[in-house]
Amino acid sequence: MSRSNGRLGAGDRISALPDELIHNVMSCLTAQEAVQTCVLARWWQNVWASARCLNLDSARFTGLQRFKKFVDSLIVHRGCTPLDAFWVRTAFDNSGLDNFTDYAEIHPWVCHALRSHAQVLGIVHDGDMLTIRGTFASSHLKRLHLCYFYIDNRTVEMLFCGCPVLEELELINCFVTATTFSSTTLKRSTVTFPDRELYNEDFQDLSIDMPKLVSLYIKDFRDRAPHLVDVSSLQSASIYLNCFAFEGSDSDTNVLRALSNATSLESLSLTLHDRGI
Repeated sequence: MSRSNGRLGAGDRISALPDELIHNVMSCLTAQEAVQTCVLARWWQNVWASARCLNLDSARFTGLQRFKKFVDSLIVHRGCTPLDAFWVRTAFDNSGLDNFTDYAEIHPWVCHALRSHAQVLGIVHDGDMLTIRGTFASSHLKRLHLCYFYIDNRTVEMLFCGCPVLEELELINCFVTATTFSSTTLKRSTVTFPDRELYNEDFQDLSIDMPKLVSLYIKDFRDRAPHLVDVSSLQSASIYLNCFAFEGSDSDTNVLRALSNATSLESLSLTLHDRGI
């Protein structure tokens, strides 16, 4: 992306900026805005393709098909340029008539991000719950953010086994039926459950075994109790449970005892609240 002085117009002061700074500016734009920079000048025609961060937002488009066509084309034209971060936000009308209903529609984009060595991957979905299918593996991914996904034991095992350097996992408004979270690399974990109950069903308690975890945030953990196996590195913990979480628990509920074993716990918020409050 080198530029000679002859290629810079007299008033083109942006193009004269260092490449690293231009990349940072491009990272603050949505993918659509980044592509639109190609009309600024001849030198800018392919700058967007070298951006290290992709921010795909369906809110910028009038419909699902236009959004899919844009993303598919963008991926083809940017080729194998390495990525630092890849975010895709999929939300259209609230009726659900024009939205993603199957993870298979997003999977090719996720594969592109993982092949491009993205260290950060975020899928912010608002619609029907999605289930990750197909392969999901990366030796580069450090942070994963999922919103509105089904998370079962198969999904958790695939993520932790397939992403050996994963340090941060954010499951926002996800329907978690998994019974075991076990990782030797995870340092930060956030789990929040959807506001609405999808259906009533009894689930086993959730076992959390993460010896390197320094930050844990759990909210709206409905009618289930967390069993903390090894969280000895915790520095910050916020756990919100309803008053039914410990009823009928099959495991030894040990939240306070396990947290008391943390050698560097600096802040703790443990809240019990009534169902529906």
